[in-house]
Amino acid sequence: MNILVIGAGVLGLVTAWNLNEDGHDVTIVDKIGKYAGASHRSFAWINANHKLPESYHRLNAAGVEAHESLQKEFAAQGTWFHQRGCILSDSTSDAQENYTARVQESNEFGYPVETVDRARLLELEPGIAWPTDTALFFPKDGHLDNFTFGDLIDDLLAKAGVDVGVREVENVETTSSSAEVTFADGGVESFDQVVIAAGAESGPIAARSGLTLPVASLDSPGPRTHSLLGITAPTEVALSRVIISDRINVRPRSDGSMFVQVPPVEHRTEEGESTELLEEVRTVMEESLQELFETAIPVDEVVFSGRSFPEDGVSIVGYLDDAHRIYSLVTHSGMTLAALLGRLVANELDGGKEELLEDFRPSRFRHGIVPESSDSFIGKQ
Repeated sequence: MNILVIGAGVLGLVTAWNLNEDGHDVTIVDKIGKYAGASHRSFAWINANHKLPESYHRLNAAGVEAHESLQKEFAAQGTWFHQRGCILSDSTSDAQENYTARVQESNEFGYPVETVDRARLLELEPGIAWPTDTALFFPKDGHLDNFTFGDLIDDLLAKAGVDVGVREVENVETTSSSAEVTFADGGVESFDQVVIAAGAESGPIAARSGLTLPVASLDSPGPRTHSLLGITAPTEVALSRVIISDRINVRPRSDGSMFVQVPPVEHRTEEGESTELLEEVRTVMEESLQELFETAIPVDEVVFSGRSFPEDGVSIVGYLDDAHRIYSLVTHSGMTLAALLGRLVANELDGGKEELLEDFRPSRFRHGIVPESSDSFIGKQ
């Protein structure tokens, strides 16, 4: 089949690669270019940690396993998936209650978790001045080197003769035999199938095509759709794994720097991006890092980052039209799910039906949108 993939973030690239591997004629386009959106500014915590409902947890757990398998398959190409676990630390007055609930939930889902004491915390991460005497350790969690993984998939596509085109899609119209795509440059091309994997832009593309794809708009910033992501200078401070807490989230990067988020300032995304905001947040991040590591770690950059966020909080995967020509692929958990969804979507475009995706079909919105429920889970991103 002749298939167009709209969006060259992590989901679009992996899907295009899988489709090419299956022998399809694949075209992939992005209005800005490869990895230009949320994929390059993601904290990239790979996990199935408190992903609700249970079917969403199962999907994310399978996503973690897919990364494990892909890393083994392409180990000779480098390491991008660092499965060293995640430590969740809660210094609030509700810590014990929160820990108990998280352990119970994880046990019910069969997702490994350990309660660790201060001695074990110092064994896992001796460079941290732990503010708590207990925490939770999730050994299946990890983090992804965004660009290392993106470059791998892009290289695999390039070797197969598939390059990312910089083009904006205006709309898609379907017939019983094809999908007619109109581009912003005025061109019109015909494809057998179209995959909309353009992140937050997916909703507007669908709307211009007369279809419903409820993705939160980035026009009204706030902690639901945006985040403040800091990138530190390279440092010799030791950090091996993801740290998630009520005060600060950090994780190492391959060049010796760190990604950092400070949950108490995330509400300030409502102010919109400004130089003043980014500088003030940089100061808070550096203070929080000083407290966590007891040494100064400069923050080189703070990014006002937009997210791909389905209105009800969980993935939207499946056909949007009755002719089964336009397929949606939108999720907030793109980094965790990319290796899995790229394969499952390719299977479905070949005529298969994947049980793991049944709870995430666009058809659930036919009777209206149920907004995401409020949740104060530490580390929710």
